[in-house]
Amino acid sequence: MARAAATRDWETFSSAGGIQVMTEVEDTDRFQIRSMIATDPPKHTRLRSLVNRGFTPRAVAKAEASVRLRAREIVDAIAPKGEVEFVSEVSSVLPVAIICDMVGVPEPDRPRMLDLTNRLLGGGDQEYGGNKESIARAGAELREYGLWLAKSRLAEPKDDMATTLVHAEIDGDALPPEDLGPFILLLIAAGNETTRTAISHGLLTLTEFPDERRRWLEDLDGRAVTAAEEIVRWATPVMHMRRTVTRDTEFAGVRMRKGDKIAMWYIAANRDEKQFTDPYRFDVTREPNEQGAFGTGGAHFCLGAHLARRELIVMLTELLRRLPDIHVSGKPEKLRSNFIHGIKRMPASFTPVR
Repeated sequence: MARAAATRDWETFSSAGGIQVMTEVEDTDRFQIRSMIATDPPKHTRLRSLVNRGFTPRAVAKAEASVRLRAREIVDAIAPKGEVEFVSEVSSVLPVAIICDMVGVPEPDRPRMLDLTNRLLGGGDQEYGGNKESIARAGAELREYGLWLAKSRLAEPKDDMATTLVHAEIDGDALPPEDLGPFILLLIAAGNETTRTAISHGLLTLTEFPDERRRWLEDLDGRAVTAAEEIVRWATPVMHMRRTVTRDTEFAGVRMRKGDKIAMWYIAANRDEKQFTDPYRFDVTREPNEQGAFGTGGAHFCLGAHLARRELIVMLTELLRRLPDIHVSGKPEKLRSNFIHGIKRMPASFTPVR
């Protein structure tokens, strides 16, 4: 797959020039959101090694236990209602709770974190500002919050990722507290926006393909892994990543010059006829399924992919087990974005369970 080769060849296709098609280096600096995702090795490798410490087997196992508890609590809360606004009451609740638990964001601050990541990653949508100034303000607020959290963990360490990061060292030098802001942004945005989008699209897709929904219900646990992977392929929460060409090259038969910008459209690659049999067919038992929504290897492969998969599987199986007829009952309101394949609001109905 050509996109996979481009992802791995960071020396030719650099992330340092920005990762979104409409964003330039000066924008990233002005928004105060430059983080390891917009760097190349060896700097990226050093920064990623810090974040990896927060995704140790112990930390992920602890998070997975919380996922099941939180998912049950979410279904408990909606079960008697019969009708819900799915995004605000279900799909956004689980991921933001889990990643904030891991990072160490206090409970009262979590609605604000959700709002800031909405404004930052959905900034092209009028509801979230619709301009670069509003994106810059959200970036500045996240950076300030990260600085506050870093200083609080320096003074009072806790068992969370913020403490791990602020007490870590790169080549013998401590990570400055002010640099925690971009890490907070990356972890919360990546851990929240993408999984929320996958869960939302999961219910939408199962509503649109009732035969596949019935197939999954026939063996809810046995087909959970392949069904979740197919939902991720179908949804592709992050639709593209951009790279900057660092040297003249030819790639997939196309001549490229140093300084050119290229976009890797994951949402197109996940429907590539050369990679997937009948790619426009949703199939909860699809195997093999080498979907690329988490990246396709290399330095920037999503380090939270395992946790995201678990959240998607646990949330949807909990819903289908306890509310088997839950379905989208009205037109979803989509996010205006060419980066996040988001759903802002989506009504859902089901037979109430008391």
